[in-house]
Amino acid sequence: MNQLFKSGYLNKKAVLILNYSKVGLTENQLSIILLIMELSTEEQKNFTPSQLSNYMTLTSNEIEIEISKLLKNNLIKLVVKSKKTILDLSPLFNKLLVNLEDEYAKNKIKENYKIIENKLNYKLNDNDIQKLEEYSSVGISISKITSIIDSSNISNLDELFKVLDSKSKNSSVKITMYNWLND
Repeated sequence: MNQLFKSGYLNKKAVLILNYSKVGLTENQLSIILLIMELSTEEQKNFTPSQLSNYMTLTSNEIEIEISKLLKNNLIKLVVKSKKTILDLSPLFNKLLVNLEDEYAKNKIKENYKIIENKLNYKLNDNDIQKLEEYSSVGISISKITSIIDSSNISNLDELFKVLDSKSKNSSVKITMYNWLND
């Protein structure tokens, strides 16, 4: 996703506006960051609170407090480049990306569990999900589990757990029998 940002396929402002609260930004902080992004050019990337207050209803003192909070929370940083201090917004966008990727991964996992539920015509409970995650931790991914359901014509959860138990035992034997020293 970071590549999408760098290549310009993802609009930073849109991502920021739609997800600012997920990283703990307030509306005032969002407004300040958006204004800085809009006013920034290659020549000028840093602005004083009094300069920013010319475009906002916030006073320069309020802007200074908000920028201090952003710095304190490691959402922005000050960087010195060729004797100029500039505001670096990369920590904010890195945090946004991490949150979005985590959210995507959680949604993907939920989708995979829904697929398993549909294939088995059974609603998974927390214990079932925990057991499936244990198989995942020993190398049998959720997508692999769905393909096992199809290839073995499994129709219920007990059958699935029996097949997964045997597969997990087989895979652990293969790993322990591998001669790591001769690799």
